[in-house]
Amino acid sequence: MRRMLLVLVLLLLPAVPAYAQAGDRARVTQVDSSRYPDVTLYVSVTSPAGQPVGGLAARDFAVSEDGQPVAIASLVGGGGGAVATALVIDRSGSMDERGKLDGAKDAARAFVEQMRPGDRTALIAFSSESRVIQPFTADTRSLLDAIDRIEPEGGTALYDAVAAGADALATMPGRRALLVLTDGQDCRDSSACPARYGSRRSLDDAIAHANERAQPLYVVGLGERGSADTDGIDEPVLRQIAQATGGEYFYAPSGDQLAALYRALSADLQQEYALTYRSPRPFYDGTRRDIRVSVGGAPAAGGGYVERHLINVRSDPRVGALLLLPILGALLLPAIVRRRARRPAPAAAASVPIVVDAPGDAAGAAQPATGATIVRPPGVVVIPPDVPRCCACDAPLLRAGARFCAECGAAQPAAPIAAPRRIFCDQCGRPMRAGAQFCSHCGATAAVLTPGVGQLDPI
Repeated sequence: MRRMLLVLVLLLLPAVPAYAQAGDRARVTQVDSSRYPDVTLYVSVTSPAGQPVGGLAARDFAVSEDGQPVAIASLVGGGGGAVATALVIDRSGSMDERGKLDGAKDAARAFVEQMRPGDRTALIAFSSESRVIQPFTADTRSLLDAIDRIEPEGGTALYDAVAAGADALATMPGRRALLVLTDGQDCRDSSACPARYGSRRSLDDAIAHANERAQPLYVVGLGERGSADTDGIDEPVLRQIAQATGGEYFYAPSGDQLAALYRALSADLQQEYALTYRSPRPFYDGTRRDIRVSVGGAPAAGGGYVERHLINVRSDPRVGALLLLPILGALLLPAIVRRRARRPAPAAAASVPIVVDAPGDAAGAAQPATGATIVRPPGVVVIPPDVPRCCACDAPLLRAGARFCAECGAAQPAAPIAAPRRIFCDQCGRPMRAGAQFCSHCGATAAVLTPGVGQLDPI
């Protein structure tokens, strides 16, 4: 009976879910915002001993964007997602020394042999130039044949190889890994080889190129450690490339250690978690978003992305120029309209003068030449009468002699009565006394002045 219980417990153990431990360490290896506002984080979780931790659930992770906690919409555990990897291998002349190229080939074969169904891998070899030996494929046989064809020659154009790997991965969906191996320094910056064998890009250009494509780099330095003035790898430069792009740097003193390193990297990639959430700030504003991820209460790992759906005019000056054209047109249009308004009208084609009435005409003015414009002022100028206004608010009165203002209601003073004027007889022209009805000289009937009106009416 006890034996049966023991067998039952052993059978049930794989079904028991794993829980995050306090010492587990999380690292954000890639942020995919291609389906923004849905963002996918690829997170590597390792134990204190450095081993991948599997079997975790969404409840074991805490994610925040710009300090605001977010809910995990979906989680894909280790082995659940395909990986696209670009293996970039240095094949310069120095790689033929001490079996370094053979070790690099063995490492590439070990990586390819661990590919799962759905994984895609490309092979890029570089010396003075970068060349795609095998485009992305799931066919391991084609990849192994391409690895066998790599031969050492030429200088080291490391920075151009970084950009070539980032370009190759730019269109691949999901998890993308760029693994670069080199045993030396870029001939552009090193005195160990002619500069013409080096990169056309600078170090800063290569890093910026990878960051524009949101592509982290795994960089492997192989062989002897050197410096900018001596042969060998320049570790500060290699670390800078890895850290500035959000990747990792590894060192292998000899080629026979590369195979174990590549197997470990392949296992780590296949055990990563894909966490998807919706951004709490779903605006197309082109800003950077900072991400924090913690597992089981351990210190949070940092990451981030830039919302790139807003057009970045710095990436293409031609796009910036096209965007500025409507703005320049709106600024220049008023000036163009004013200039056209000031431009004189063209001369009339007909020989008959054009007559335009205007004030101030003088009779008998000299006629201008044929085809010119004649300005003829009118002969009568009409001056409008004074409008009576309110004595209180100065508003115009509705009619002359109004007793009250229609606006403020103030009483208006009565119109003054004109003083009586001296009257003369219409018949003989002799003066008459005020109020006389008949002329005292000729007896003609007199006209009288109607008070307040100022008109003479016959009596």
